[in-house]
Amino acid sequence: MIFYVGTYTRSGGPGIAICSLDHDRISVLDSVFAVDPGYIILSSDQKKLFAVSKDEMTAGIAGSYLLFERTETGLQRVAQYGTGDSGPSHLCLSPDQRFLYTANYASGSISVFPLDPPGKQIQLIRHQGHGTHETRQTTAHVHHVSFIPETRILLAVDLGMDALVLYQQDAVSGQLTAIKTFYTPPGWGPRHIAYHTSGMIYLAHELANIVSVLSYERGQLAIIQSVSTLPDQWQKENTAAAIRVTEDAVWVSNRGHDSLARFPLHTGGLLGTADFFASGGQLPRDFAWIGHDRVLVANQGGSIALLDWNHATRNMSIMETADLPGAICVCPVRPT
Repeated sequence: MIFYVGTYTRSGGPGIAICSLDHDRISVLDSVFAVDPGYIILSSDQKKLFAVSKDEMTAGIAGSYLLFERTETGLQRVAQYGTGDSGPSHLCLSPDQRFLYTANYASGSISVFPLDPPGKQIQLIRHQGHGTHETRQTTAHVHHVSFIPETRILLAVDLGMDALVLYQQDAVSGQLTAIKTFYTPPGWGPRHIAYHTSGMIYLAHELANIVSVLSYERGQLAIIQSVSTLPDQWQKENTAAAIRVTEDAVWVSNRGHDSLARFPLHTGGLLGTADFFASGGQLPRDFAWIGHDRVLVANQGGSIALLDWNHATRNMSIMETADLPGAICVCPVRPT
């Protein structure tokens, strides 16, 4: 199978690495250049790949998204459009795949782009606010954007403001209108969201190393449980990063503890006591499931790891690691 890895070029990475997994062996086949592509996604038909890029600073702005066509031999760049603000870190597609949205972390904003056909930015929304952390929350920092399933509500996670901002998407224009802001406890630094088929929402807080269970009913968000992503005895530095949801568990990566925390799901979507498994490298920034028992982990410290989850023993083992400088996000191609 083929998968793509975004890498920090500032750490010696190639940009977007094109990799293969064959009989549990990881190989880096090729790469295309992009500046620090913090997040990459595929279109629903898997024919297009989208990436955010932190470009060289021009007129105080450094950021764009790139569009690639997938080919038999690799990736062909089709277009690149400026976000209008700096430091894009995440992106998502609208449910109908007609629009693209970027979360611009450094500048605390959201950019909106048409895809049918692809074109320049049509809307830029800047958040205004700050949190309590003296260095990480001096201003707004939008870290994640995604649509709540089965809705046209875009949820923007703002680490700098300790806030989740909900936007209504116009189905025709793709533009957004803010409808509600939900604030998390001060200083927690919300980072990424994941959704369960039950309708529950799970939120990883980077600064507090906490995962929260959220309900969403009649347009209202509410935190119903929050638990640490770390073992009780851990006293060293850590920042929670990626969050993923399987049918029976919530998983969060810990950068510092260098682990994946697994929280079993209990009645009502609440989280049970966590187990912790080595991430196969240093600073696991992102991870992705392939099938029901394999996990690919992008370790920012310089590697890609393949982990195996044993459902019977509820244990995870490291199957393979491969050197890849600055690995920060991973995007597998689904089998067809």
